[in-house]
Amino acid sequence: MSTSRVFFGWWVALSFSAMVFLSTGIRFTVGPFLKPMVADLGLDRASFSLVVSVGLFLYGAVMPAVGRLADQLGARPVVVAGAIVLAGSVAANALVQHYWQLWIVYGLGMALGLAMTGHVVASAVITRWFTRRRATALSLLGAASMAGMSLLVPISMWLIMRIGWRLTYVVLAAAALVVILPLALWVMRDAPESMGLAPDGAPVATTRAPAGDERMTAAAAMQTRPFWHIALALSTCGFSMSLLSAHGVPMLTDHGYHPMVASWAFALLGGTNVVFALILGTVADRIGARPVLVGIYGGRAIAVALLFVIRDQPLAIMLVAALGGATMAGTFAMTSALTADIFGRFSVGSVFGAMFLVHQAGAALGSWLGGVSFEGTGGYGLAFAVASMTLLSASVLSLTTDVRPRCVPAASLSAVAGGR
Repeated sequence: MSTSRVFFGWWVALSFSAMVFLSTGIRFTVGPFLKPMVADLGLDRASFSLVVSVGLFLYGAVMPAVGRLADQLGARPVVVAGAIVLAGSVAANALVQHYWQLWIVYGLGMALGLAMTGHVVASAVITRWFTRRRATALSLLGAASMAGMSLLVPISMWLIMRIGWRLTYVVLAAAALVVILPLALWVMRDAPESMGLAPDGAPVATTRAPAGDERMTAAAAMQTRPFWHIALALSTCGFSMSLLSAHGVPMLTDHGYHPMVASWAFALLGGTNVVFALILGTVADRIGARPVLVGIYGGRAIAVALLFVIRDQPLAIMLVAALGGATMAGTFAMTSALTADIFGRFSVGSVFGAMFLVHQAGAALGSWLGGVSFEGTGGYGLAFAVASMTLLSASVLSLTTDVRPRCVPAASLSAVAGGR
């Protein structure tokens, strides 16, 4: 492998990108499923949104444990188990007849499967393979995740309109198992050192530090201000994206847009983001991840507001979606890169996993508030206003984040002081 013209880390990054494409794409298909599932199961949007929000929170709650497992046991067993759990729980949605079954299958089963095949495991491994090209490599994950939304949302809507929501879940489950499982078994590797390589494909002798010097515990990281600046900003990403994924399509159809127009708007948002994500990754490798994050959060605040206020103008909505693509996928890539830079490349699984819990707390709140806002006021104005305001605050938090490295040798972890 070491003599290959293409650094094997890029194959690892592409395999995880395919996994995240499906995992994230399935997570974002909740919008097309909302109306038919609510009607078929006799629920209201608030009740359905509560299941989604709790599932999103559980998705984040298990992330620290999943991240630690990926750091300690390796990614392969975690992803193999996750692919099986994800496929099984997605397929089981087709059998749901009662509200309590939805809680078990969607709220619990899918949350666990998505966590084990999601961004944290992928980011933990990719940050080990790259240093100089880290943001670019991580941006492949962001591009893949938004490509998943771009393609799977309209595909799911198309399938639902033709074969029903139950059989559509079966199709998604089969795709997850057939794609993720072989990649986990045959391509994914945990670190370049396991193959006699160094990050970025450099000669092993030039590796800049021993692995032990690039590690920091999540507990130690949580005692620093940068952790909370990054994590709290990340929570606004979770809030806005879960609000859009669960209620974006229903909101646009409520505003008079055809269901396929609404689905294609979010497909366009994800599609343009694929290109923007790769551009932002290259930019971040040159100027740093922090200024890119500042722009992402500020731009997303504007895009979210415009998606809500523009009505009866399909072309304008498509334009906003296209431009908004620059703000929707780079968050995880930039956050993962900052986590590796500040806390060490062998700490991303546990530290980013802890940050992801905060992200998912925001995601749970966004999905829940969207449903409550609709049931209480007949619209989504309150939820979208909160999303825009919190995204602006995230831009300020990112601007003030101290990005100096904090990782220390394992023997010195106890010396890390709080609040530095």
